[in-house]
Amino acid sequence: MKNSVLNRSLLGIIASLAVLQLSAHTLGHGTVTGSLRDGDTKEPIPFTSIVVLRAADHRLAAVGTTDAEGNFKLKFLPLGDYVIQSTALGYQLQQPAVTFRPLSNRQKLGTLTLQSLSSQPRVQAPRQTVAQRTSCPPAPKLAVRS
Repeated sequence: MKNSVLNRSLLGIIASLAVLQLSAHTLGHGTVTGSLRDGDTKEPIPFTSIVVLRAADHRLAAVGTTDAEGNFKLKFLPLGDYVIQSTALGYQLQQPAVTFRPLSNRQKLGTLTLQSLSSQPRVQAPRQTVAQRTSCPPAPKLAVRS
C-alpha cells in the first residue's frame, strides 16, 4: 500500500514536470497562420513561398509554403518581431509585420489578398537604326609575281 502511494506520487511529479517543460517550450515560441488569395478572382494561391524575416535585420528566421487551399502555418518561431513575405510569382510583394510575446505567441493573419501584376510585361529599349549598304567596296588588286 505504502509502495503504491509512493509510486503514484512519483508518477504524478514526473507527469507535472513533463507538462511544465512542454508548456515552457510552447510559450517560448510563436505560431503564425493565414491564407493567400488572388485579389481579382479570390481564388487560393497554392504552393507559394512564405518567408519569415527578423524585423531588426531582415535575416531569415523560417520558410514555409501554402498548401493546395492557399493556407499556411509556421510554428516554433522564437519570440520577437518579424516580417512575413509572400513571394508569389506574378503578384505584388506583401510584408505584414507580426510580434510574438510570451502571452501572445499565436498570430492569425487571416486572408492576405495579393494583387496581380500586369499580365503583359512592358519592355522598353532605345531603338537603334541600322545602316545597310547596297554595294560593296571594290576588292583590292593583288599583285602577281612570276
